[in-house]
Formats: sequence, structure tokens, C-alpha cells
Amino acid sequence: MENREDKGEGIEINEVSDPSIKQKKINKSLMLIGSVVLISVGCAFLFVSKVYPSLTRNVLPEIPGQEKMLSEGGEEIQAAKEADGEVVAKSASKKKEEKDQHDSPEEESTIVPFDPVIVNLSGSGGRRYLKALINLEAKDGETKHKIESKIVQIKDRFISILSSKTLEDIEGVEGQESLRREIKDAADMVLKIEDGILQVYFTEFVIQ
Repeated sequence: MENREDKGEGIEINEVSDPSIKQKKINKSLMLIGSVVLISVGCAFLFVSKVYPSLTRNVLPEIPGQEKMLSEGGEEIQAAKEADGEVVAKSASKKKEEKDQHDSPEEESTIVPFDPVIVNLSGSGGRRYLKALINLEAKDGETKHKIESKIVQIKDRFISILSSKTLEDIEGVEGQESLRREIKDAADMVLKIEDGILQVYFTEFVIQ
């Protein structure tokens, strides 16, 4: 009995290997791996389609509101350009207006020439006479127009003043300066404008 027990203890029980069972285990493992792979691929595709839709649909990515933003931005830029253009146009117009006003005869002095005046000098008995060519410098265009509208009255004053002078009154620089002041005052009186005449010029002054 002891020998049988010893033999029984020494006996190793080997697991019976069934080929069909082993094949089933392999198939089950392959199916599990395949399922995992399919799930992984599906998740990856879903992730890529969400993050990079252009790769899955072959279209450009669309950003909500992008077109509106560009449109609004374009309108704002256009409006800004138009505003700048308006400011530039107004600035240029203002400068042009200032230049026109500066260059306008209404703002600048101008010379008004008169026909020669020939008179007999007082106290000469008709033997001496004066020939003078007088020019008035008007302070602006408005004064010039008034001079031209009253040119007859002004010339009459010139004749009265010059014919009242003696040879001694108009000789020398001092005599001519005094005559200029008198002519200027007479012209201002006719025009009824204070200091409308800036200066009186003699372009010809001949005594014979």
C-alpha cells in the first residue's frame, strides 16, 4: 500500500490539451483585439472629423461669424477711409479757400491808373503848366471798384487841387509829398472810405 501511495504521490497530472478549445481561445482573443482596433479607429476618425473637418470633408474650415466679421471690418475700414478722405478733402478745400482769399483782388492792394492831368499853375498867368500822371493804390478790390465807379469825380478833384498850386508849392520833394497827401485825402473823401487809398504815385510829373 505504501508503494502505491508513493507512486501516487510521484505521479504528475498533465493538463489535457484539447486543440478545439485552444483554437476557440485564439479566435476570441483575435475578435477582442479587432474590436479594440475598430473602436480606436472610430474614435480617431471622430476626433479628426471634429478638430479638422477639412481633412475629412475636403472643404475649407468654416468659422462662425467670420464672413460677418470681415464684412463689418471691411465696412468700418471703408467708412474710415471715406472719413479720412472727407477730412483730407475739407482740409484741402480750406487751404484752397484761404489761398484764393489771399490771392483774391478783394484782399490784396491794387493800382488804379488815371489818364494824364494837364493844368495851368496858379499865379503863372497861363505861362506855366503841370502835366501829371497819377496812380492810386487801393487797399483792396472793393475799394478799387469804388474808385473805378467814381473815377470822374476823383479826377475832377485832381484838377482842382493841381490848378490851385503855384510853382513854389510843388517844387522839390517836400512839395510833391504834400501834394500826394492832399490828393489821397481828397480821394478818400469822394469814396467815403477811411484810408481806402494806401498811396499816391506820380509816374509822370512835368512842369513847363
